[in-house]
Amino acid sequence: MKTSRKNSLRTAVIAFALICFGITFANAQQRGERKQKERPTYAKLIEEMDANKDGKLAKDELKGRLKENFSKVDANEDGFITEEEFKSTPKMTTGSREQKERPTYAKLIEEMDANKDGKLAKDELKGRLKENFAKVDTNEDGFISEAEFKNAPKRERRGKRSN
Repeated sequence: MKTSRKNSLRTAVIAFALICFGITFANAQQRGERKQKERPTYAKLIEEMDANKDGKLAKDELKGRLKENFSKVDANEDGFITEEEFKSTPKMTTGSREQKERPTYAKLIEEMDANKDGKLAKDELKGRLKENFAKVDTNEDGFISEAEFKNAPKRERRGKRSN
């Protein structure tokens, strides 16, 4: 009788361990799939989130990282994310944050110089560059020159998260 009881207990412990392993493995696979998820198109976002069907995305219609980063994406600060604003925004990564390459000054001029005067004024900028404008505009002329941009401190990379 004792042998039968030991075998039953041993079988239960092994079954429990296998179930725990299976759950852990399944969760790890799901997390891996999320990191490789493709960025949705603007049309897909409109289809899924544009509650009033006006062709624009208001903050109260959004969720997730797009809602969290709304002020960074809404470049003209009109309260909506248009297709152009969405397309010019870098992908917001999840999980391990990838180090993005710093854009060139020419790329910034192309994307942000609204009045096409070849200079970057604070009101034309967004994100960290706008937040740190006073630090980058070292000659205090109200514009960021190519030399000032090149000499601006680079964003520090945070240490990797350990699980």
